[in-house]
Amino acid sequence: MIDETYRLALDTIKRHLNEMGTPFREDDGDLTFNGHRLGLSIAFDDFAQQGDQVIAPLDVQIHLDGDSGDRFRMGTLGVGPDRPAAIRAAIEEWHLLAAAALLAALGAEAGARRRPPAMRRLGWWDLFPGRAGIRGTLPPGLDPGGNFYRLLLDALHTTVTKWTRPAGMALRSIFLMATTAEGDPQIQAAIDGFVDETLTGELAALPWPRPSEPYLFKQLLVLRHGTAGETRS
Repeated sequence: MIDETYRLALDTIKRHLNEMGTPFREDDGDLTFNGHRLGLSIAFDDFAQQGDQVIAPLDVQIHLDGDSGDRFRMGTLGVGPDRPAAIRAAIEEWHLLAAAALLAALGAEAGARRRPPAMRRLGWWDLFPGRAGIRGTLPPGLDPGGNFYRLLLDALHTTVTKWTRPAGMALRSIFLMATTAEGDPQIQAAIDGFVDETLTGELAALPWPRPSEPYLFKQLLVLRHGTAGETRS
């Protein structure tokens, strides 16, 4: 199952690159393009049944230029009427939440149908947000144009401007997750794949939406210093 899922995920990236007109080469199970090498690691715990639906939990690490895979790691849940459909749904969600944003930062900008919210800058970093993952109903203010989302980006701007400025091209990530399943919002923030207690505390102090219905919100933000194809620091 892991080998089949790996191939489906890799084919999803290849399709993205083809649609964007980005030349690539497959080499020993990895893809090389725009001066970068990209590989995948996939963890799969087994299917779960919920009523007449099958759930496929995937955890996908993207190894960029031989790194550990933590920076752009994303867990997803695929839901479908059978196992193949659930796996395909999980990979599609992973592409929208994580892979498309990273590929855009690497010079393969997403097409109109999959384009993430308009790119903006945080300090001297260009921001490439993956699509937000939502369980429940998206509360007012958390959509990309909402008042609270702007407060959230302002808080992230404060954090990012404290980072050491790289000498050349560099990529980093911020992962955000908020859930109100147990009442008060529970917030988690990670930088480059590792939970950051300082950022988590700062974001938890924000006035997160508290609708009557519980929700889960998660989003991976890819940040790029310099331009795609520039010499990396």
